[in-house]
Amino acid sequence: MDYDLSTAFQRIEDELISSMMRNLSRHRAEETAEGFQWSQWQTEQLAALSDYSKVNSGKFSKRYFSTLNGKISEALKDSYSSGETTQEAAILQAIQSGSSARQQTDTLSGSFFRTNQRKLNALVKATTDDMAQAETAVLRRANDAYRKVIYDAQVYANTGAGTYEKAVDMATKDFLAAGIQCVEYSNGARHTLSDYADMAIKTASKRAYLQGEGDKRQEWGVSTVIVNKRGNACPKCARFCGKVFIDDVWSGGKRSDGNYPLLSAAIAQGLYHPRCKDSHSTWFPELHQDATPYTKQEIAQLEGAEQVEQRQQYAQRQAEKYRRMEKYSLDGDNQRKYGNLAEQWEKEVAKGEKSGIIKQASDRDEVPDVRQVCNLDPELYQCVTNDIATDEVVITEKQIEHIKERHPDDYEICARWAEIIICDPDYIIRSEKPNTAIVLRQVEEHGKKYRLILRLKTSEDPENYKNSIITFQKVKEKEWRRLLRNKEILYKRE
Repeated sequence: MDYDLSTAFQRIEDELISSMMRNLSRHRAEETAEGFQWSQWQTEQLAALSDYSKVNSGKFSKRYFSTLNGKISEALKDSYSSGETTQEAAILQAIQSGSSARQQTDTLSGSFFRTNQRKLNALVKATTDDMAQAETAVLRRANDAYRKVIYDAQVYANTGAGTYEKAVDMATKDFLAAGIQCVEYSNGARHTLSDYADMAIKTASKRAYLQGEGDKRQEWGVSTVIVNKRGNACPKCARFCGKVFIDDVWSGGKRSDGNYPLLSAAIAQGLYHPRCKDSHSTWFPELHQDATPYTKQEIAQLEGAEQVEQRQQYAQRQAEKYRRMEKYSLDGDNQRKYGNLAEQWEKEVAKGEKSGIIKQASDRDEVPDVRQVCNLDPELYQCVTNDIATDEVVITEKQIEHIKERHPDDYEICARWAEIIICDPDYIIRSEKPNTAIVLRQVEEHGKKYRLILRLKTSEDPENYKNSIITFQKVKEKEWRRLLRNKEILYKRE
């Protein structure tokens, strides 16, 4: 159901973009001996924009979206019921095995079940209300993007774009690359309707499932839970996996229920973040052995596995982006260029990365002195020096400690995004130090900008040297602009 809903929202975005590009392709600017008649074209396109807005408002009406939102409500209620059913089966099986759990008489009243229903209804309402705002925003954002393209096309034509097709492609490039980013998070990051829907529905479904489990657990007077260990646990939540908690969030637990921490404290520290795949199950002290949290080595392995997944997701997004740009570009050269880039990223997806962004250099429990990060493209960094002796990039334990000490809030981003920043930077600018690159990249996850200093290994360096990350830190907007204004830009991503 989650997938079907996300696909439905993706189709809405595709139709909005497709309709806009059909208008831009159909209503060309007239070319005369003096050049294109852009003012006349703008008038015609603004009239087309008015029609575009009316058609979309009719096609994607409140009734249309209310149907989708009804499916969201249905999905959340199904998740709740599934949680109840699964948990009751687990409790009954535990009773057969010797658990002392018993149904609580004070939870069998009608008021108890009405309270549960109110909690579920509140979750459904909050989710559908948020989606309704995003649905309204996507139509408004599409209109704003169309209007911007109308005016930008003439600006690009005046800079010497040449043909009508090239001018329009330049005006639509950023829009097509990003999609209709109609949702802005509190940290400034912008997301498309389909991406937001995927996050919101999955997160709400997880909470509905946990609420269903918790209500059934409360009905049987059990409040202790253990966060499950799994093969690809999220590193953010790994520190909680294998630990027992009192569930005071969904199961009505209290501090007096046992000598365990409260689940609400773990959630406040990041457990069950948006899109989290982790879960917990009922803990029966009389049946279960002592809990066994993850070791330091196991957490490091989980971090590596997550980097593999993130790299694959990034490659998939890049492939989809360039396919979209290929499909809607008007100029033939641009279509071929974006098609080739899409193929490259599709090969990356098919390759199925076998290593993480920061891989452990040994299987020992202790942290190694040097960790491999990724393999860079030597051709990309020839703008810094032609003498690049290896494509391997590493980070030393000393530099990791440096980053943690000087920029403690940035190391997690470095660990998760180092490979992407190095392999697909926004800018490479010249450093005052020889054979060193200042690599700049805006992180898509939350829209913040970062600077990574990369020392490249040359043939004159010792044999055991590798390309090495020197430091990594967040860059404020003012500093970002200063760097681009005052430093020599060696490379800029298209």
